[in-house]
Amino acid sequence: MYHYDSLPYASDPFAETHPQALAVLAQLLGLATTPPSACRVLELGCAGGGNLIPMAWHLRDSEFVGIDLEQAQIDTGRALIDELGLCNIELRQGDIATLGDDLGTFDYVIAHGVFSWIPAAVRDALLALYKRVLRPNGVGYISYNTSPGWHVRGMLREMLLFHTQGITDPRKSLDAAQQFLALYAETLRTQTGALSRHLLLEVEGLRTAHPSYLYHEYLETFNQPLLFRDFVELAQSHGLRYLCESRLEAMFPSGLGTMAAEFLESVDDPSRSEQYLDFFAQRTFRQSLLVHDDVRPNLDIDLERLADYACASNLVPPTRLDLRCGKPQVFVSQDGKEVGIGDAQARAMLAILHDSYPSALPLGELAAQAAAAAGGGGADQPGGAGWHSELFGLYANGLVQLQVRPAAFDNSTPVRPRLHALARAWLAQGAPNLPTLRHLPLNIDAFARHLGSCLDGEHDRDALVRKMVDDVRHGTLVLPGKAVDPRQLRGVVAANVDRLLTLFAHNGLFEAG
Repeated sequence: MYHYDSLPYASDPFAETHPQALAVLAQLLGLATTPPSACRVLELGCAGGGNLIPMAWHLRDSEFVGIDLEQAQIDTGRALIDELGLCNIELRQGDIATLGDDLGTFDYVIAHGVFSWIPAAVRDALLALYKRVLRPNGVGYISYNTSPGWHVRGMLREMLLFHTQGITDPRKSLDAAQQFLALYAETLRTQTGALSRHLLLEVEGLRTAHPSYLYHEYLETFNQPLLFRDFVELAQSHGLRYLCESRLEAMFPSGLGTMAAEFLESVDDPSRSEQYLDFFAQRTFRQSLLVHDDVRPNLDIDLERLADYACASNLVPPTRLDLRCGKPQVFVSQDGKEVGIGDAQARAMLAILHDSYPSALPLGELAAQAAAAAGGGGADQPGGAGWHSELFGLYANGLVQLQVRPAAFDNSTPVRPRLHALARAWLAQGAPNLPTLRHLPLNIDAFARHLGSCLDGEHDRDALVRKMVDDVRHGTLVLPGKAVDPRQLRGVVAANVDRLLTLFAHNGLFEAG
């Protein structure tokens, strides 16, 4: 059933599972959660600790426990913990179905990429464990594939399981699956039907995905998508209540049209309404939060309460920010998504947040500062929706992060930059990304990796440029992009070094001065 020793699952940080994210969501719905700065967190299926270890690194006064079935994964994580000298985290080998009461109780419990991929009896054991170890005000996170949206992907899974039947070696099975996908992609390109076009998109995505994702999602023995209704009923049978999704935008019918919104509004039962929303949106995956069944959340979120929280945002403001303009201006996320911001005060707030990133600034104070910068422009300005609505919409869509308490960080580049120990350890183990201060995976290419290995606190910016130029000239480093005229080499290298130093600084990857 499990092949993680020979093909370990990619172990990365998932921002939605962070106690900061879970605490804010629950508080907005009226729950009194434990402060993330002094909490206890359990992760089931922690793999090598790629999600849990960065939490423990940044939240030294909190305690973290990770459980995984595979001893090899636990050993890898423990070695990293020892290297970092962390005393607030423990990884254990264990089976979800047989875990005892010695774990204690927790404020937050996480199971990412586990629930759909285990037998039904183990799913019951997992939910029973949540009920047993969650503290009265605790919050649980569970991700799972959803039916019927996942059925199209299920078609590919059936094909791949058929093609690889009889192959017992996981890596040989993976190779056979990749060969079949290449063949299938070619046949789909000759077809014009809507389903064929959709399948081609899915196949092309799989061909570039991390190998462990392809194997564990499509070739493992268990992968059982669930109707949302069935998940809720199963949780209820174990004394747990569905709270919300980790991304609030997943709970609203935005982009589905007026008829869908009116129909959903007419459905009295919230669970049935969300089930229809899954149908309409063809949802394939959920990240749901659970609480004890005696908890009574308030689903009417008071947007005025946003002033009590802190916010971090890396949305890039327009080149010419105009706080007098009554029309929306476009801000851009790090992955290129464009979003129009109509409220002048909100635009000023986002510009300040971008300059301060990764700091989380108190929204109440920030709003007052932005109002002065906007000259009183805001909710009453033509085209404006008010900063509360604008910021909440961005938060619901995962474009800004809220947290319980403000936190200030220096985002300037040190004279002699040195990556902190967590980032250095991540580089050393060959991970394709670095865990940022905001608990996001920052993807890095070979040039960034090479530069990172030189950020030891011994070199200033000019020395780093000289070293990188020499390494390019000697063939030990290749510049990203097209070939460069040798006369322009130093300028191109310097531009890349400056860009990456700024990127690392703005993601909290340097040691404090």
